[in-house]
Amino acid sequence: MIRPDNLEIYESLDLKLGIKSSLPEVKSTIALLILLWESNDRPDMLKYSEQQNKSIVIPAQLKSNLINFIYENVSDFKIIDDKFEYLINSNKLYTSQMESLIVAFELIWRLGKFSFVDKAKPSSAERTGLNRYPKEIYFSSNLDLIHSVISNNFDEFIKVLIDWLGYSATFEQNYETTLLIALQVFTEGSIYKLNDNGKSIIFNQNSIYNKLLDGNEKIDINGDSESKGPLRVLKSALNEKMNPYLEYNSGAVSVNPELKDRFVTYQKRVETFLKLSTTDFTDLREFLIGNKCQNGTILEKTERLSGGENILLYGVPGSGKSYTIEQEYCNDESKIERIVFHPDYMNTDFIGQILPTIKEDKTITYEFTPGPFTRIVEKSYKNPSDMFYLIIEEINRGNAPAIFGDVFQLLDRNKSGESSYSIKNHNVAEIVYGDPEHTVSIPSNLSILATMNTADQNVFTLDTAFQRRWVMRLIKNDVSKAEHAKVEILDTGVTWEIFNNTINDFILANNASTMSSEDKRLGAYFITRDILESKDESKFAEKVIKYLWDDAFKFARNKLFEPSYRSLEKVIDDFADFSGFERFNIFTSEVKEQLRNKVNINQINLTDSDSEEKSEE
Repeated sequence: MIRPDNLEIYESLDLKLGIKSSLPEVKSTIALLILLWESNDRPDMLKYSEQQNKSIVIPAQLKSNLINFIYENVSDFKIIDDKFEYLINSNKLYTSQMESLIVAFELIWRLGKFSFVDKAKPSSAERTGLNRYPKEIYFSSNLDLIHSVISNNFDEFIKVLIDWLGYSATFEQNYETTLLIALQVFTEGSIYKLNDNGKSIIFNQNSIYNKLLDGNEKIDINGDSESKGPLRVLKSALNEKMNPYLEYNSGAVSVNPELKDRFVTYQKRVETFLKLSTTDFTDLREFLIGNKCQNGTILEKTERLSGGENILLYGVPGSGKSYTIEQEYCNDESKIERIVFHPDYMNTDFIGQILPTIKEDKTITYEFTPGPFTRIVEKSYKNPSDMFYLIIEEINRGNAPAIFGDVFQLLDRNKSGESSYSIKNHNVAEIVYGDPEHTVSIPSNLSILATMNTADQNVFTLDTAFQRRWVMRLIKNDVSKAEHAKVEILDTGVTWEIFNNTINDFILANNASTMSSEDKRLGAYFITRDILESKDESKFAEKVIKYLWDDAFKFARNKLFEPSYRSLEKVIDDFADFSGFERFNIFTSEVKEQLRNKVNINQINLTDSDSEEKSEE
């Protein structure tokens, strides 16, 4: 006999009490969402938009479905195609930023969950500028309740929705009131926040109802500072008279006198609903964990992953540090923020900064734009069942301590991988936690991976205090593991592995006299197969030979290069103009002999000059 699995305990919703998202024209947005659902056979998910330049628009098929649906249910209605398409594409469902839609439809009306079609984009991707990206909706069962309400008199309710959408339609008022009451019920579990003389008040609509029934004529929901998140959307909804029991004017809420008697009993039902909606899963979660239930998704969704580390991968240039990250840690770009430090990179680039923003009404405001550190902390905090990675390439090519700033303190981690300490940063806290007063720390499911070329360690030195907060991992320069190790260099008969090992051995043997060091060795991935096999002979020379001339043997070129050479230009020209093993005539006899000893001489076509040179030696 098959029995059900243990119930699934979902992640807590981020209430987004501190973000500045708003949603004017709430009625028209809800109307379009319901109409899209009804006109597409009431699906569980709908990709409702496609890209058009910097905007998103309704796909042609969905537009056709919507028009046919309206004609089927409202026979006397006439659609002007251009006007209709304009109304749809200018609807807030298409023009508002993602976070506004999340607040309205996930946190207040709970009609659906929104997602970018490109899952790699964070919910804050549209926060600045006017770019909009294709989205999809995962509808909730609240739409089924709406359908049950409107199906009693479908054509009349569709007229209400069309009117909300912006087309003038004639309908009886009681149908609109019925629909508004149904929608209002969905909002009663929503949470809001306002500022009262420096203190935060967290409340729901029942908090307003109780105050009104205590005899207060009007309730102020403006607070002492700018409204944010759900409260901004609630004020838009009240301004559009979407709560039939209330009246609203400039932040003041009062009871609708026409429904006062019904309001009293409605408030009691809301009170009962809220009592029935409160569920504490603490004991149940402990039971599931204790019994090691087979439905592993429960633990994955309720328990934050641990094990986050700060790992610094170091080695010679081209040794495969970035390749190691991709192969051994993560290659899923949706879970990665990748940056490169450089001398001009600053703390504001890393954390975020306040920048001018063009709002939808064309006004300019100044808002905090999160940097890569803030974005990846937000992702990891809100997705506890996944491991995320901040990848910093070339960490020592920028002033790392200055770039990290006070975030430096967060690099100390406890056994789970979470920061041992926390810091105050109102801007970051508002993005990550929705509360500017929340302290900021690195979650245990976020690892920071950095790469450092040891040959560049004198660019910006990493002091001991900084380095001790990292797990240091040397990436060995093992050319034999490179996929192009056995590829020959042009027509020379010498493989990249032989050349790499020969030159690196020579660097180590001569590092004292050349003022060089092991850090100047050629990395296994210093070049690619394409360069080795390129018909343009100068590519190898300009990549490898130039490095050896300008860097590795800069102070003792005659140790590696034939002493008659006085310029890099001549070295590159001769390497490109010669053929076969003769290309290596740019090197000293000692170097050429070492190369010969590591290859099968029978496979090398020695020129006459090479043969003579060998006999002389």
